Amino acid sequence: MELRHSVCMLLACCNVLWVVASSSRVKAPPPPPPPPPGCDSMLAFSSEVSSSSEETIHSRSLSQWSWRSSTVRNRIPSTIWEAECSSSFCSSPSPGQTDRHNLNSVPVYQDILVLTRQDGRRCYNASYLSVAVGCTCVWAKTNPN
Repeated sequence: MELRHSVCMLLACCNVLWVVASSSRVKAPPPPPPPPPGCDSMLAFSSEVSSSSEETIHSRSLSQWSWRSSTVRNRIPSTIWEAECSSSFCSSPSPGQTDRHNLNSVPVYQDILVLTRQDGRRCYNASYLSVAVGCTCVWAKTNPN
């Protein structure tokens, strides 16, 4: 019994020594590069843009729209494409339908994150910008009697 106890103690000590020895060999990851002067943090991002397979949805919709771009040099993304409804009214879903003026075409908005450069430095302010991403049909507002 005493021999068994000694063997268990020896194995426990070996395990502790192995853990201590192996943890001292693990290197910590290198620290991140310091932020540019005048900034308190660094931001890394990907500039890859994914494309939708529905490239013609704007012209097939009952509430069609076109795209217009706005470019601001000190902004990321520098160019933003925004939907502009082609008409105040929706297209008739079927030929001869006369209630098309009961449906209005209105923009649908999405908030997107943009970065704006501060005074030509490498520092950016992050903010949200509301952008029209398409148009949809809604019932026209009517005045109550």
